[in-house]
Parts: sequence; C-alpha cells; structure tokens
Amino acid sequence: MSVVATAIKGVHFLVKPGISANILAYLLYRLACTFGIRRNVALTNLGIAYPESDPSWRREVVKKLYCNLSLSVMEFLILTKNPKVVSKWVTKVEGEEHLENLSKSGRGAVLLTAHMGNWELLAAWLACKGYPLVAGVRDPNDVHVSKLLACYRKALGVETIPKKSLLLKGAKLLKQGKFIGILADQDGGTDGIMVSFMGKVASTVGGPAALSLLTKAPVVPIVSYRIAPYEHEILVLPPIEPLYELPREEAIGEMTIKFNDILEGFIRRSPEQWLWLHRRWRD
Repeated sequence: MSVVATAIKGVHFLVKPGISANILAYLLYRLACTFGIRRNVALTNLGIAYPESDPSWRREVVKKLYCNLSLSVMEFLILTKNPKVVSKWVTKVEGEEHLENLSKSGRGAVLLTAHMGNWELLAAWLACKGYPLVAGVRDPNDVHVSKLLACYRKALGVETIPKKSLLLKGAKLLKQGKFIGILADQDGGTDGIMVSFMGKVASTVGGPAALSLLTKAPVVPIVSYRIAPYEHEILVLPPIEPLYELPREEAIGEMTIKFNDILEGFIRRSPEQWLWLHRRWRD
C-alpha cells in the first residue's frame, strides 16, 4: 500500500466526531499552510478570476481554502463510519422540491456541481435521502488511494462510474431514472469546449450538455456551502431543459456557456470554498 493510502487509513482509524477530528483537521491545515500545497497555482488562479483584488486578500482566501479542505477531509472520513449523521450536518436545503419532483416522476437528471464546500458530503446527503445518485469520478493516479476512496464512497451508499465512461454508461443510467452527478468546474483538456469561465476563456467539459441532449434529461445545478464545521447548506436550482431546437454542437456550446455562468455564480458567492488548487486556465 502506498504512503498516502496508509496515511489516509491511519487518519480514518483515529478520527472521531469532536476533539479528535478538530485536532486532526488543525494539524492538516497547519501542514498545508507550512508546505504551501499548490499555493502558487491557487494565487495565480485568483489573480485571473479577481484581477483587481489585493494580493493579501488572495493569500487569505488560500488559507481559508486550506481550512475548508482540512475540515472536509475529516467530515468525509467520519461520515464513512456513520453516514446518517449527514442529515444533522446539513441544516438548510433550498430547492429540494426540484429533486423530489424528478425522483417521483422517475425521470433521470444530470446534477451539475463544482468542487465547492464539501462535495463528498453533498454526495453522501443525496444518497442518505434516497435519491438515485451515480457520481462521475476521476480516479487518482495512486491506485491504492483510488481503491480506498471507492471503498469509503461505497460505505456512504454512493455509486460511482469513471468519468471516462460517463457518456456511454451515464446515458444508460439516465434512461433508467438515475441522477448522474458531474463536477464540471475543472479543465476540459484537449476535448473540452473553449468558453469563458470567470472572465477568461478556458477548456470546459461538455459532458453535462451532451448527456442532457442525448437522453433528454434536464440538468439540475446543485451545490453545498459550509456554514461552520459540521454544518452545511445545500442549494438546488430549477432544472434546465436541453436546447432541442439548436443543432447539436451549437446546443452543447450554448448550454456549456450557461452552465459555466451558474458555476461561476456558485464560486463568487464563497470564493474561499472553491478548489483553486487546480490549474483551471491552461494557455
């Protein structure tokens, strides 16, 4: 087993709600601050998204990001031991009727979200509530960590499919009435669509739009925000129907622009809760 996977297992064994989780979260936060994990990438990204911002503000956002991620790791590990506690940690939900209506109708949906707040907790909440979630995931390069995360997500009741299989398998699942969760805020690579994101053109994944058009499933934007440690709120926006009237490529482009605008709105509401550590803009 790799060093990282062994460390995760060790923390998982030690973590419990309360003081032990808080101590471990603080130690992880101090470690991130000390070594400046991908700090330069985050600061560069913040400079792109907020060009008028003060450098001290950007540094403070990165520190708050480290804090949020440290807490999120502990929350995720605690949830794998007691998934039902998520119902206590989510204290406010706005727009859940959109999920309820789709679930009752048996209609599948693409859940559009971002690396905001605690996205693993969001998946755990959806599973706990009984929604038919299947999450698209990108497996880490470390195979041992990948297997460990798969095991933990299974403990939460979260079914997953690899992102590389999303279009083919996702289409079948949507037609079965499943909710396909997609984190659509990262670089789309060479196959992505070049559209504006937070003021600068970036390669963006077209999967959510493509799946929606292929299956006639609506896209439901959803996000979680941290209110405090072990306290979260979830926001669900109304379903967005695919643009049937346009040619396929044009429809995918227009829908992706709209989705980016929505994700940008999520991020700008609480920038310290987004994963700025990823190289979102690649020239």
